Order: sequence, then structure tokens, then C-alpha cells
Amino acid sequence: MEIQKQITVYEKLNILSDAAKYDVACTSSGTERKGDGKGIGNCVKSGICHSFSADGRCISLLKILFTNECIYDCKYCINRASNDVRRTSFTPDEVCMLTIEFYRRNYIEGLFLSSGILKSPDYTMELLYAT
Repeated sequence: MEIQKQITVYEKLNILSDAAKYDVACTSSGTERKGDGKGIGNCVKSGICHSFSADGRCISLLKILFTNECIYDCKYCINRASNDVRRTSFTPDEVCMLTIEFYRRNYIEGLFLSSGILKSPDYTMELLYAT
């Protein structure tokens, strides 16, 4: 029997922000940025992407998955059930805490939240709604 240690919110953030990069809906999704990765605006590791508001303003979004677990096995999806990746999920409280903390530090202006499907689409939507 394998005993698994409790995964931290920081570890979840690393896993679920990395998996979210495959959701190409933001301007900076899936792009490599030049620089040393230490400056303001670097989104390669942090899970922060950029999009544009209706008035043309560039906004920073925390881009994460709620979970990378999924009951479906869509061949095109990185989160498919048959893919051998480390699985984890946030709780609604963890997503709220992370979003508020990133916002308070002026890193983001909003949240781009996507998810794999836990148990059923309805169950997953209830969790997202609770967030």
C-alpha cells in the first residue's frame, strides 16, 4: 500500500496552471516569452495569461484548471482519463483564496477557470458554481 502525502496548494497551483496552458483562449496562451522569467509580466510558469477587455485594455488573468481529473478519454485532451499525469483538484475555497491573494498583490484582474470533469458534468459545474 502506497501512502501519499498531502499535496500543498502551491503544488496544486503548479500542476493545474501548467495543465491550463493547453486551453488556448488567451492571447498569451501557449507562447514562450523572452527574458529571464523574473520580471513583471512573465506568464510562462505562473499561470497568468493576458487577454483584452471590450475597450481594448490588456488584462492579466489567473489561468488555472479546477481539476485535471476527468472521466472522459478525449484523445486530443491532455487531461484525458488514460493519460498518465499527476492528478489533483482544488477546493472552491482554495481557488477563491488564490484568486484574492493574486488580486491583492496586483498580479491579476480576473480569473480564467477551466476544468476536467469529476464524476459528471453537473457535479463539476456545481463545484465551479460554489467557487
